[in-house]
Amino acid sequence: MKLNHVDTILLVEDIQRSKCFYQDTLGLEVFHDWGSMVVFNDHLALHQAGLLQPQQEISKFIQPGEQGRGNVVIYLQSDDLEGCFQSLTQAGVTVVHGILKLPWERIFRIYDPDGYVIEIGEPH
Repeated sequence: MKLNHVDTILLVEDIQRSKCFYQDTLGLEVFHDWGSMVVFNDHLALHQAGLLQPQQEISKFIQPGEQGRGNVVIYLQSDDLEGCFQSLTQAGVTVVHGILKLPWERIFRIYDPDGYVIEIGEPH
């Protein structure tokens, strides 16, 4: 098996709410929007959980309800970590923790509308 192109797909409860969060709040650019699936330029995709195809087969494995379970972290970068943190907190985004200095970089973490953890760090 060879992975030439990798997208991360998050199953979300409300595709429009999540699209607005990632597009308007985090500033990601939409590459494709098919209504129930949105793909951003940065290889992140959102898919309406209840509409994943083929629905009859997938519904056996994916249950409706809360999607973010604290076991996935989406990593983004910002050239202005303090400004980004301030902007997101002013927008009312739920913060996991403030800016921390780790051995490899400075980061902070937030939650998206479905409870997925987003880590935002500085480029090296």
